[in-house]
Amino acid sequence: MKEPKDKLITRKKAQRSKTAAEEYRERLNREDMERRWTLEALDCILNECEESPERFHKRWIQPLLSAGVTLETAFELLVGGRFRPN
Repeated sequence: MKEPKDKLITRKKAQRSKTAAEEYRERLNREDMERRWTLEALDCILNECEESPERFHKRWIQPLLSAGVTLETAFELLVGGRFRPN
């Protein structure tokens, strides 16, 4: 009967390392997913903005502008918050 230590060694040997092409494909897939999530977040923000621009500005943009960030930074923060909620 094999010792538990021997099982671990066998399992490690059975794993094959990823090739550079596989790692590259995985990275491209992650980046593509991140772009999709960012676009989804922008879509949600723009939908809310279109439904009630005054409320959207008062609720989301004005507090960030009051804190001293630029309008561009405010939108980046909103997209980041929607993509990666606190």
